Amino acid sequence: MHWAPPKVQTVPRVFDWLVRLRRAQAWLLVLFCADAVALADLLSGPDVWLGPVYLLVICVAAWSLGWMGGQAIGVACMAVSLMINGLSLYPYSEAEFAWNLLMRFGAISVVSAAIAGARWAYVREWWLARSDSLTGTLNRKAFFELAQTAIDVRRWRLLVYVDLDGFKKLNDARGHAAGDASLRAFGTAVRKMIRPEDVFARLGGDEFVIFMNVKDEASALAVGTRLHKAMNNVQTENGTLDCSAGGLAVPPGFVTMDELLQRADHLMYTAKLRGSGLQLDTSSGAERAVIDSGAVLPRGVRALARKGSANDRRIEPQVGAPVGTPRLPSAMPGPELGAVVPEGQVALG
Repeated sequence: MHWAPPKVQTVPRVFDWLVRLRRAQAWLLVLFCADAVALADLLSGPDVWLGPVYLLVICVAAWSLGWMGGQAIGVACMAVSLMINGLSLYPYSEAEFAWNLLMRFGAISVVSAAIAGARWAYVREWWLARSDSLTGTLNRKAFFELAQTAIDVRRWRLLVYVDLDGFKKLNDARGHAAGDASLRAFGTAVRKMIRPEDVFARLGGDEFVIFMNVKDEASALAVGTRLHKAMNNVQTENGTLDCSAGGLAVPPGFVTMDELLQRADHLMYTAKLRGSGLQLDTSSGAERAVIDSGAVLPRGVRALARKGSANDRRIEPQVGAPVGTPRLPSAMPGPELGAVVPEGQVALG
């Protein structure tokens, strides 16, 4: 009997979509649903009980907004239902009416807490499956999931493929504990260099990748140059780390991430043969700048690169407004994607 893997169901996709919504989008969705149910309640009159539908809206609010959001929407739904139906739904004495409202409030609180707890567990497990436990960066799986959604396809982008030099010798000479410490130090340092919306992942071993939005091709070349310089000055307990990098400037438009990674990997390998170097290229192949230690940059790139002087501990790429990341990663109580820095700057320290 031929076995086929099960297809992704619609309900899990809906759960994933709801938890990724930005907070403003989630509030708009929940308020729209609550208004629609309230309108149906008003038109149907007191003879039709819409309590389960109100409860569904409360669950959506708790899943997409958390416990406080679910609780607030729950109280609002109780108030709206009472205003629409009056006391026809509560033909009790004052004491019984109060107890009835109290029990409904308690039930809403329990449901909101349960749904919010499930949401927290879902997000936590999502991050555990997509983060690198050693360095605190994203892993390969998360990179392929987020790179296509967190980075704006309408803008120029920069893909930097990084490989640490001499890492095997370090492991052989000082042991794997020293190697792990260097990897952690490198991951921490690079997260401070980039913006929160930039995607930074460890692909495996001593190989890392950075994917970010930039203003234009010249900015991509300048930022790649400064990032490489900064990453070659990372201090660890085992000394200064050296790395080789391949940078690929990607023009606006949809791209195949596998192909981009292969090209950036090839650029990195070429740079590694030159010795802790950097090779930059554009995905169109129209222009190329091969750079290693002490090489001269093209004039336009050189002008941008001068902005990051030795006395200034900040990289200042010419970038536009940051693009927000999906809500799921930003809501996670796990490793951060970067340090918050002023717009258009990538901090080094």
